Amino acid sequence: MNERRLFLKNGLLTMAGTVVSIAALSKTPNAEAAAETKKYGMIIDLNRCTGCQSCVIACKAQNKTLQDKFNTKVLTMEDGNYPESRIVFTPVQCNQCENPPCVPACPVKATFKLPNGIVVTDWDKCQGIGACVPACPYEARFLDTRYKGQAGGKVDKCDFCINRLEQGLMPACVEACEASARLFGDLNAPEGEFAEYLKRTDLKTRKPDKKTNPNIRYVLNRRSAKGGSL
Repeated sequence: MNERRLFLKNGLLTMAGTVVSIAALSKTPNAEAAAETKKYGMIIDLNRCTGCQSCVIACKAQNKTLQDKFNTKVLTMEDGNYPESRIVFTPVQCNQCENPPCVPACPVKATFKLPNGIVVTDWDKCQGIGACVPACPYEARFLDTRYKGQAGGKVDKCDFCINRLEQGLMPACVEACEASARLFGDLNAPEGEFAEYLKRTDLKTRKPDKKTNPNIRYVLNRRSAKGGSL
């Protein structure tokens, strides 16, 4: 079991409906209050993304996902007509939705949303029923069939590298992005370039018609007629 699974399994996250300390393990009231007010989000600037796959590789190394399954992917699309066409890249993953349809889809309440906005899965509760997988409109969830103790396995997805956040680190995909296409921070107290990006009026989300209110937002590729493959 990898580090992230140990993190979840050892109880640093409590069950749904209870208070969670994510920024620090300190027992002081001030530290716990500060942790509860955090709200994590990500912005991906498609003008910067080169499609290098560094985020995919870093995510795979961090989370040790099932072969041919990924918690983050880079979609590619051809924009324009040959010979004037170009390739546009769009990194995608779990959107940590404000209204995640995967949560009510789980009959055993194994997936739930933390106060900091991250949607997680309790693998001790997960029975591999898989109802949450088709419920996600972003195809961000999958069954890890290496864990066949119950039903089809355990459901996996991106959780913003929650164990790294606990250590004061960035998600692996953000740290690995040499082009700085991924910006990550606290939506309630943004800083630096992340804060500047949040002021933009051109931020978009994937599949807004689904009304999930994602916490991953995009700056579309200004050189593309379609902007990207959102």
